[in-house]
Amino acid sequence: MLWQATTPATPDAPTVRVARSGAEVVIRYRTVNAGDDVRLPLVIWASLASATRAGRLDGLGEAWTPWMSSGGRVRLHDGHVELGYGYLHGWGGLLPEPVWRALADGVRDGTLDDLPHADPQELVDAAR
Repeated sequence: MLWQATTPATPDAPTVRVARSGAEVVIRYRTVNAGDDVRLPLVIWASLASATRAGRLDGLGEAWTPWMSSGGRVRLHDGHVELGYGYLHGWGGLLPEPVWRALADGVRDGTLDDLPHADPQELVDAAR
């Protein structure tokens, strides 16, 4: 498996695996209650990572926090981090808060700086 992983899973912070697939970044997570793949455009991932490293996304709450000048925004709502981006925030993503914390820690410590390319077969197998 050629995915970059955050630190080992605990009940409060699952292991999150991240890889590139074409012009997207695939975030794969498994928690006690759920698991999913979230896909973000590479340009959105790069902007989120930059804002996270700069500390602009520390202390998220119910209010929307902008992370890029073109209108990307993020907030913490009902235990999930909601991402809004694109024209009139028509695109978005939803991550459980522990997954977001693991991602943010991985970005801050450099673990997620150089993402490997995902094996296309592994992406297909996970969708089943």
